[in-house]
Amino acid sequence: MKNLTLWTGLAIVISGALIAACSSSNNPLMGLEDIPDGFDGPTLIAVGEESATISFDSGVPTVCNAAFGETTAYGQVATIPMLNGATLDHALTFPGLDPGTTYHYRITLTDIEGNVYQSEDFTFTTESAQVGEEQTNWLALEMGTTVAESSSNFGGASNDEPWGADNAIDGSAGTAWSSNGDGNDAFLIVELAQPTQIEMLEVHTRTMPNDTAQIFSFTVTDDQGQSHGPFELPDATQPYSFAVDFVTSVLRFDVVESNGGNTGFVELAAFGSQTSGE
Repeated sequence: MKNLTLWTGLAIVISGALIAACSSSNNPLMGLEDIPDGFDGPTLIAVGEESATISFDSGVPTVCNAAFGETTAYGQVATIPMLNGATLDHALTFPGLDPGTTYHYRITLTDIEGNVYQSEDFTFTTESAQVGEEQTNWLALEMGTTVAESSSNFGGASNDEPWGADNAIDGSAGTAWSSNGDGNDAFLIVELAQPTQIEMLEVHTRTMPNDTAQIFSFTVTDDQGQSHGPFELPDATQPYSFAVDFVTSVLRFDVVESNGGNTGFVELAAFGSQTSGE
């Protein structure tokens, strides 16, 4: 119980300052190769113009962060919301990036014993900015869309908290909605500001490095009870687009097939034109 209490405190306050404190303690700074049961990763699972996400398995339960920047001086720190404390499987997002830019990052992990492990320098490059007319995503929070209901949010979070349902329509690939272990029973219902002619859906599934949480197919039901799909999602590395043709003010997304666990969406979008509803 003493270790659990200590660990919960570490998970809440982990930051660059905490890592510096740990590494200056009596425990020497170690490499990832020193982690008991090994380290698997990192794998770049999503990259866009303004964010990127990596995943890895730490071998033993740890909390983590990653220093990142355009040089090996780094200058910024990305962290993972640790709602339930330590974990083996990590998915860490670097937010607020510039398009077409190479970034360096270095992972730091701390286990329950206070041991600190640090990686070598890794890099990734964000996508270049797309040139052309930008379509309106009527499913975005900024367009007045709201979440009417979700099957659950990971850790009992509110919709506007980390892993809450609002993260699926916030316009950021650096956040995601995660259900609380709903697997194929996960669903999300959103209400548009007014009836809209939907011509294209764009869907990006989340995933976990332990081969769970990934949605392989889903359906969408409109406010007339008409089901559309199922639509297939080949992988979790990017959003996929689907041509449709219906008018609705409500969209219900239902998982049809997944590999179970905390299924959810990185981002949802709907393109078309708003109507008078007549």
